[in-house]
Amino acid sequence: MLLLVALAGQAQVKAKKLKPYLSTTTYSVPGMTSYVENAIAFDCRSAVYKEFEPGQFKATVEITTVFRKGEEATFSKVALDSPVVTDTANLSGAFIDQQRFSLDNGEYEMEISITDMNSGVALPSETITVNLDYPEGTPAVSDILLFDSFTKAETPSACTKSGFDFLPRVYPFYGANEDKLRFYAELYNSDKVHEDGQFLVNYFIETVESSTKMKNYYFSQRYDVKKVDILLNTIDIKDLPSGNYYLVVEMRDRSNNLICSNSCFFQRSNPEVTYDMGDLAGINVANTFVSDIDDIDTLRKYLRYIEPLCTEMERDYSVNLLKTDDALTMQQFLFNFWSARSPMNPKLAFDDYLAAVKRVNMSFKTTTFPGYRTDRGYVFLKYGQPDKIVESPSEPGAYPYEIWHYYTIGNQRNKRFVFMAKDASANNFQLIHSDVIGEVNNPRWQLEVYSRIYGQGYDQGVDQTEYEKGWGSHAGDLYNDPR
Repeated sequence: MLLLVALAGQAQVKAKKLKPYLSTTTYSVPGMTSYVENAIAFDCRSAVYKEFEPGQFKATVEITTVFRKGEEATFSKVALDSPVVTDTANLSGAFIDQQRFSLDNGEYEMEISITDMNSGVALPSETITVNLDYPEGTPAVSDILLFDSFTKAETPSACTKSGFDFLPRVYPFYGANEDKLRFYAELYNSDKVHEDGQFLVNYFIETVESSTKMKNYYFSQRYDVKKVDILLNTIDIKDLPSGNYYLVVEMRDRSNNLICSNSCFFQRSNPEVTYDMGDLAGINVANTFVSDIDDIDTLRKYLRYIEPLCTEMERDYSVNLLKTDDALTMQQFLFNFWSARSPMNPKLAFDDYLAAVKRVNMSFKTTTFPGYRTDRGYVFLKYGQPDKIVESPSEPGAYPYEIWHYYTIGNQRNKRFVFMAKDASANNFQLIHSDVIGEVNNPRWQLEVYSRIYGQGYDQGVDQTEYEKGWGSHAGDLYNDPR
């Protein structure tokens, strides 16, 4: 299904390199099947338009989707035409394709390949893990759909759910001029918790960095139990500070025990809202672990140490606090920071983190920066020790690189970071790609690793797979199967 939307705040595209944005959600039809919905938005300015009739232009994109589970594979290929335009010099907004795939429960590797048919340029394929986990008769919350608008469906289509057509928000970013977060979720099999009566649905916003529930953004509703119900709501985010967040939806029983939950990521930019100093002014730090830290340089050092864990609002406040000599407010900030993350024992959390910083400073220091200020140090402090580290210091044709594999990061599974160093002797490995939400994401990262082969012009028309036909090429294998 083709939709036309606006992409606000995106930079002008200087070269015609197709820019897609993908949103994937999963749902269930209890007693029948589960399905995956993909919404892909293409920046109009990044597509090549061709004239098909005098004064009439359109872009054409081919989308190939493959779902693999063991030896099984499901395949789909569609050609998507953009809306027709008469002026290709002033393109704006985006066009969206939506597709629905009915699949059995299980974990799939979903590979998406996209080609701009008018330019003939194929983008590197992307593979992500999709998990359909809706056991029959088990209470569950579907994935959460962020959307911009909805209408009552006249004719059912690929984006029809519960009788409504939704315009999905493919890029989960809310700018300063936006104040409404609209979302939809489905609630399954609450009748399996109680045969009759009601259950509780909580939905709230929490920070990605510390899982702190945001004040004034926690809501509850009571529902009658049934096979399927929906949560369709709007949250006013006018006063929500800038930062990375999860929207969380929970089902709870009548005793307030958690039954199941789900969450989705979004980003907020709201520079007019700042850290509330009043929250710190009333904190008494006497006889706490921070009361003995009275040296201003040490306090500044500890504020810099915690940057990887800070929310955007905390980071902005800390940067300004570092410019002052206000030792008391620094102590209050540090105490509040660790108390929010470890209410039962903030001192132990602080001491453990200092030990991690010490380890990072020893392992990742460069000729220019202490370890905690390097990319590897930042990732280690923010996400902890990786489950696997693949080091490749001397692969032919490649710059030295490392791949860090985390089995679990929050509610994300099987996530990776790729670091590369053009000068290994300096120990300065820079983060060039990650599939973790909110981190640097570069689908062409392998071209950077092998740019030693192609030189400065490696990005000029070189396909992501070209180096796989020649020497080198271990990076992709190690990324997909760290060992």
